[in-house]
Amino acid sequence: MEKGNISGVLQSPGLLAKKPIIGILMFVIGSLIFIILAYSLVTHGILMKWDLPIAEYFHNIALKSSPLVINIMIAGYYIGKEGIVFIAILLGLYYLYKRFWKEFVMVAVGFGGGTIIFEILSLSFKRSRPFLLFKEQIWPGSPNIPGFPSGHTISIVICIGFLIYLFVPKIKSYLGKTLVIIAGLSIMFYIGFSRLYIGDHYLTDLISGYAVGVAWFGLAYTSVELYFKKRYERKEKNNERGIHK
Repeated sequence: MEKGNISGVLQSPGLLAKKPIIGILMFVIGSLIFIILAYSLVTHGILMKWDLPIAEYFHNIALKSSPLVINIMIAGYYIGKEGIVFIAILLGLYYLYKRFWKEFVMVAVGFGGGTIIFEILSLSFKRSRPFLLFKEQIWPGSPNIPGFPSGHTISIVICIGFLIYLFVPKIKSYLGKTLVIIAGLSIMFYIGFSRLYIGDHYLTDLISGYAVGVAWFGLAYTSVELYFKKRYERKEKNNERGIHK
């Protein structure tokens, strides 16, 4: 990683534009997983049968947990919501100030589009959350909007995935790359697990959210990078033509 050059670190490495197959595979795999889970939800398929037992298992553990553990798990809600919004605004303002238009559009499309997709899917499926009647024993502030897919897991994949994408290609050591990836994945897991532990989501809500996040990551960021790559290539060709005239 370049030292003392935060601008270079926070700029896109352009790998998705060079190898769009990565983004395509992310979109296809993520979409397929979500479609399978959504179909199982609508048809009351076998994949949904484990949801309630798993939710009840963690709910019973949560009821016996210490206030410290509960507060750590509740923090996942705020980190996965307000924390994501803060990072998105910070990155957006930075890219706007630096006039890094490609990265600015990636943040706007990635984060903004993810929110819109969540709203559409959530209102379409209207799945109730696990413990609307008695989960207030753990956290009175729990939301009551539909829970499929999980908006937190969609957002965390889009956000942390983007940060990993920015940093990892510019880290020279394999150890450094590995540590950043492990840290990022750990945050993603923590946010999802905290939502399950508190009783705000079924397991399939979380998995479907991860799947949507992966799919949108692949589609949104790859599309933006390809657009700016082609735009740059057209500009270069026009410049060459101007020189030869």
